[in-house]
Amino acid sequence: MYYPISEKITVLGKVIQKPNLSFSFLAYLLQGEKNVLIDTVPEKAGEVFLTELKALIPISQLDAIILNHSEEDHSGALGLLLAEKEDISIYCTEACKQRLISRYPNGQFIAVEHLSTLKIGTFQFRFTHTPGLHWDDNMVTYFENEKILFSNDLFGQYLGCQPPLDKDYSVEDVLQGAKSYFDKVFAPATIEEKQVVLKIRDLDLKCVAPGHGVILKEKLEDVLALYEKECAGTSEIR
Repeated sequence: MYYPISEKITVLGKVIQKPNLSFSFLAYLLQGEKNVLIDTVPEKAGEVFLTELKALIPISQLDAIILNHSEEDHSGALGLLLAEKEDISIYCTEACKQRLISRYPNGQFIAVEHLSTLKIGTFQFRFTHTPGLHWDDNMVTYFENEKILFSNDLFGQYLGCQPPLDKDYSVEDVLQGAKSYFDKVFAPATIEEKQVVLKIRDLDLKCVAPGHGVILKEKLEDVLALYEKECAGTSEIR
C-alpha cells in the first residue's frame, strides 16, 4: 500500500483488516531536492514494502532515513534497505543507535539531540525525544515545511484502512482506537515521561502521521485533546 498525502509525501506500509482487528504499520517517503524515508515496516512486510518504495524512487536516490524508534515493527525493513545502500545516513536517538548497531555494525547511525534541528536539502526537521513513550529510544519528528508531526507510536490507534486517513472514521471511532492504544502502550509511563506530550501539543500542527492507525487531520484536535487529558491527569478534555 502506498498513497500520496501531499505533493512531496507518500505514506507506505501494511494495513491489517479483520472482523475483530484493524491495524496498520506506516512509513513515509519525502521526495524533493533530497529524498528522506521516515521509519520502515516489520521485516515480514519488508519485501512488499521495498517493491513499493522502488516504484516511487530508486534506492540509490534515497539520501537519508529518520528512524524514530528501534522496535522491529518500525525498523524491520532496515536490513533490506542497507543491503542495497549501506552508506545511507540514519538519524535516530543515541538509545536507538545503541539498540541497532550490533545488528547493523556498518550502519551510518547519527544520533540527534533532544530539540535539535536538521536540514536535509530543502527539508527542515525538528526532533523531540520521548523516552518512556514507549521505549527509552523513542522520538518524534516535526517536519517544519508542512507542519506535520511524524509521531511513530505516539498518537497511534487501533485502526486501519486504505488509504490510511481519518476521514473514513467517525470522531467516536478514532477516539476509541486512540484511547485503546494509549491505554495499552502509554498508560504505564510516568507522569514525568508523559509531560513531553503537553510540549508537543504546543507545536503548530496541521497533521499527525503516526506509525500505526490512520493519519490524523480532520480528527487531529480531538486526539490531541484526548492525549492532553490523559497526560495532564485532568478529568475533563479542554
